[in-house]
Amino acid sequence: MAFIINQETGAVISYCEAEDIRSTDQRVFEANEFDLSGVPDSPATVDDYVEDLATKATARINEKIRASHQWVQYLHHQGQAIDPNDIPEIDPTLILKRKQDFTDMCASYTLKEYILPSIADFGNPESSEVQKIKYHETRFTDILTELLQILDWYDFDSSGTITDQEKQIRTVRRRRTRGQSSVVRVR
Repeated sequence: MAFIINQETGAVISYCEAEDIRSTDQRVFEANEFDLSGVPDSPATVDDYVEDLATKATARINEKIRASHQWVQYLHHQGQAIDPNDIPEIDPTLILKRKQDFTDMCASYTLKEYILPSIADFGNPESSEVQKIKYHETRFTDILTELLQILDWYDFDSSGTITDQEKQIRTVRRRRTRGQSSVVRVR
């Protein structure tokens, strides 16, 4: 349950470790469904390969955050002028709070995008692997949406603490809701 950090540069390599992904869905690994035999230049261990996939997932998550409208609004909220053609990237070393949410999100993304599709039977939409992909897609989307709606985890000014000025919490605005609350619900 920790970010993988490069010891030399201090950069965050991945939001989760292989153990986090294993604990999210142990059956895939215990039943030997996930096999490295078809992987070219496969790493020495399954854990190394899974952590490589988690690194790939972390890069995709960072790009999803960067591409989101909420991230651009957050940068504007912090007083940063944004060139639409050059939106600054998220710096994972400035994530101080809600690290477990990032770990869970990365584990779900790694499973749904890289591991489960390699073993899924897509000919049978009711297969357990396809159902797991749907579950992890929903889980990933829920966590990402929550993190983007409640931006209280990023230390924008690199001060080591998150001040009230660095937090941006917004409500979801829905049209034609017939009286439904517009407060973000956390599942």
